[in-house]
Amino acid sequence: MLRSVVFGASGELGSAISASLRERGDRLALLDLDTIEPCGLAGEWTARADLSSGTSVTGALAEARDRLGGIDVVVNAAGIVSRSRIEELEEEEFARVLDINLVGAFRITKAAGEMMAATGGAIVHLSSCHGQRGGPGRAAYAASKGGLEAFIRAAATELGPRSITINAVAPGPTGRGMGNRSLSRDVFAAASPMRRVGEGRDVAAAIAFLTGPSAHYITGHVLPLDGGASATGDLSMFAIRSGAVC
Repeated sequence: MLRSVVFGASGELGSAISASLRERGDRLALLDLDTIEPCGLAGEWTARADLSSGTSVTGALAEARDRLGGIDVVVNAAGIVSRSRIEELEEEEFARVLDINLVGAFRITKAAGEMMAATGGAIVHLSSCHGQRGGPGRAAYAASKGGLEAFIRAAATELGPRSITINAVAPGPTGRGMGNRSLSRDVFAAASPMRRVGEGRDVAAAIAFLTGPSAHYITGHVLPLDGGASATGDLSMFAIRSGAVC
């Protein structure tokens, strides 16, 4: 039975990921900036965690470790988005997006890596299609996700000797969260080889694999979850035409 921690557990993707890990039989610590109602299952614990604070992240992980009896898996599904174009983008907003999406991932990785050092484990962050592709109004968000992907590759070289894997999944437009409007979803579905947008269960299944026993030799990678759109080049055109968030 794996002992798993999910940041951003109250969001659309975080909820799907938590449900998948629960179904797998994991013991769970569910963390979010917003209050999460406990589901009442034995061994499951909820608490508040603020990615903008290293003290909050480290404290939440330490309590999760104590409650679960250790940590095997950490999933970071938390994040914020900016839709401001460069001429309208204030420095404070740019810094805030990078602080939560990029520095927050560093805070989680640093604390989790120290707590897993003796036993090993798996860390997975959520990136985005915008980690490698641009779009109007995505300067801050794309910078944060592109930086996250570079950070994961570097972190893998340091965490590997401790038997800790670190990877990311990069969804295209998925579900209804993070600003994906109906028109944007329809445009993407028409352009995608799979002819649909992603669903929470698609992201959850990928994370369950990357944190499971079959992926112990996979680290430092970013797995696109876009129905093949990035393989055809249509994803970048979709982002430009619709301004969707992935």
